[in-house]
Amino acid sequence: MAVRSQLKTAFQVHQELSLEAAIHEVKNGQSQASAAKIYRISRTTLRNRLQNSTPSSVGAPTKFASHEEDRLAEFFLACSDQGVPLNRYHCLQIFSEVAIELGMQSTTFNDAFFNRFISRHPDVSLRIAHASNRKKDREWTTELCEEYISRLRSLFDRGFLERPEQVWNLDETAFDTSEMYDRVVARKGVNQIPSQFDGNEKECVTILPCGNAAGVQLKFMALYAGKIHVQSRLDDTFGLCYHAVNSSGYMDTVHFANYIRKEVFPAINELKVTKDNLLSHVVKLWYRTEGCTERYAFNVGQSLQSGFAKTGLFPFSPEVIRQTVKLHHDPQIIERGIRREIQQDFGPLINILKDQYNISAEKDLEDIKEFIQLKQKGITPGAVLANVMQKDLFGEAPKKQRRQVNRQLNTEPGALITGPEFVAELEKEDEKKKAEKAAVEAKRKAAAEKKKKNATKEKDE
Repeated sequence: MAVRSQLKTAFQVHQELSLEAAIHEVKNGQSQASAAKIYRISRTTLRNRLQNSTPSSVGAPTKFASHEEDRLAEFFLACSDQGVPLNRYHCLQIFSEVAIELGMQSTTFNDAFFNRFISRHPDVSLRIAHASNRKKDREWTTELCEEYISRLRSLFDRGFLERPEQVWNLDETAFDTSEMYDRVVARKGVNQIPSQFDGNEKECVTILPCGNAAGVQLKFMALYAGKIHVQSRLDDTFGLCYHAVNSSGYMDTVHFANYIRKEVFPAINELKVTKDNLLSHVVKLWYRTEGCTERYAFNVGQSLQSGFAKTGLFPFSPEVIRQTVKLHHDPQIIERGIRREIQQDFGPLINILKDQYNISAEKDLEDIKEFIQLKQKGITPGAVLANVMQKDLFGEAPKKQRRQVNRQLNTEPGALITGPEFVAELEKEDEKKKAEKAAVEAKRKAAAEKKKKNATKEKDE
């Protein structure tokens, strides 16, 4: 088990060096008593260190064995890497379930044990997770990524991605105004910990920015829910953004078209448009041959250039785009690695297992072969278990089922009615409504026929 390293004081370093020097003198023939006296070390400490050069840590043993704790830490990190991080409560539940399976007497764990567990594993820490919509994450898979790359490659071959001034991105996105976060167990040093949720992540605010790969940022639009503009929203914006309102706070065709006409079209001379519906929101790339005027430039040039480079749009890089498909986007990434066969001969190993260990069952041999292949691929059991959990959470969304039509019947207050009587009353009401509808239709036809005859008679006269 890895132990967190700590800085040592000068006195501790002096004690260790003195102990090593005393051990060296004893091995060269000096007595333990004289060596301990010269270097001012306890004779008991010197004798114990000579008998055991690697002493165990002082204190009571942990509840779980070291290899069991390592497997738990490995599982927690795999869950975080695949987009299903576990918080403190989840970890304590897992500790209890593992203790029950191992038959331990004490199966209760508290926050103190959890904190000690974190301190014993330097790669594990508590991190702040950021909200990530599960529905959107599972839409960006490897197959869709390859389709997206093929479309961009076609544009690249035709010369549309040669210069940064040609590549524009207009992105309608949600602005998260709610505090949707949690403290979860994750790999130390990782800044972005995705934590999926279901439902809508925004509170009626939509942001529409637009910029190009050359670092030119146009004024963005902020769309709020409401009926009137609020002056406080415009404070300290210095005229660098547009504000709009509608009843829902979601983008509509009128506001989108007005923004394109007023802001985007004046900044683009030659326009060619391609639409990308691979993501859950609309992304449009705008292509042109000349640069923007100075009045449209914000101080975000380096950020825009870095953003286009990191997404693989400019310079165009299929490998960078493929890396955007994370483990928490596509559960099949780990699955494909697990199922990928490595061509090798297991014959000698099977013979040894049968002859020396009496393992001949076909299922046992297949399990051993699968375990060896996972080890060769670098896939840990914790990663496999986390992938099973992720696949369950990222499964296809259940289809919405319509509710059965529930008929209603007006009866006298306090009336009792049975099922057949209810159906009979409904049939009577339906017949009555049909008769009334037929009477209205007949009256309408008679009036139309009468009007037609009068018109014919007037024409003849």
